[in-house]
Amino acid sequence: MFRRYFECNPLIVGAPDVDIGIRVLIDRPEEVGADRLVNALGAFEEYGGSKIVVDFGTATTFDVIDAEGSYMGGAIAPGVNMSLEGLRRVAAQLPRVAIGRPERVVGKTTAQAMRSGIFWGYVGLIEGIIERIRREIGEPLGVIATGGLAPLFTECCAVLERADPHLTLKGLYAVYRRNVNA
Repeated sequence: MFRRYFECNPLIVGAPDVDIGIRVLIDRPEEVGADRLVNALGAFEEYGGSKIVVDFGTATTFDVIDAEGSYMGGAIAPGVNMSLEGLRRVAAQLPRVAIGRPERVVGKTTAQAMRSGIFWGYVGLIEGIIERIRREIGEPLGVIATGGLAPLFTECCAVLERADPHLTLKGLYAVYRRNVNA
């Protein structure tokens, strides 16, 4: 499409000729999603230092960047909405509910119980994985949240230090600057 309609060559993150500006320190670098790499680059360029990026997308990803900006790996969990939809699909009696912060942990209806279980379950998942990553790496790591549900969870998870809804775009722009000016 870019070549045909815009008469320009696209930059494809992950292509051998595109410099993303960070080292990828995992066993199979070709398996890392472009979104995870540009989030890592965006976090490092915008905030510097060792970081964990939590992206609330189709999957909930936890990506670790060291003090030099190298991508160290991470963890992938099912996304919040994917989990909620999966739960509803396999249990015929469960209704469709929207994700939100419930007033109470103990739901008095099935829908309230589902909202509570998903929301507070993900709070526990977020806090638990971040704590385990910090312990494994052995140093304090700043935490940046991005993706559509980042503001919702940043409000109640102290481990999520800030939400940056534009982190992926910042990373893409950094890739662009690095390659167009090369």
